[in-house]
Amino acid sequence: MANGTTFIVGLTCGAIAGAAIALLYAPREGVETRRHLRRSADRLSKRAQRLYRGASDAAADLAEGGADLLGQVKDTGARIIAAAKG
Repeated sequence: MANGTTFIVGLTCGAIAGAAIALLYAPREGVETRRHLRRSADRLSKRAQRLYRGASDAAADLAEGGADLLGQVKDTGARIIAAAKG
C-alpha cells in the first residue's frame, strides 16, 4: 500500500510542478498569471484537504476495526484459558 501511496504523491507533485512551469511560460500578463496561480493553488489546497480527511477517516475506521478485533481475540483467548483450567 505504501508503494501505491508513494506513486500517487509523486504523480501529484509532478503534475503540480508541470502545471506551474506551464503557467510561468504561458503568454499572460503577470497579474493574470498570479491570479490564475492563486486560484489553482486554492483549488489544489481544497482537494488536498478533502483527500486528507478521507484518508484520516479511513485510518480511524481501520484502527477502530483493529481495536474491535483485538477485543474479540482477547475474549476468545480468555474463554479458551478458562476452559482449559476448568
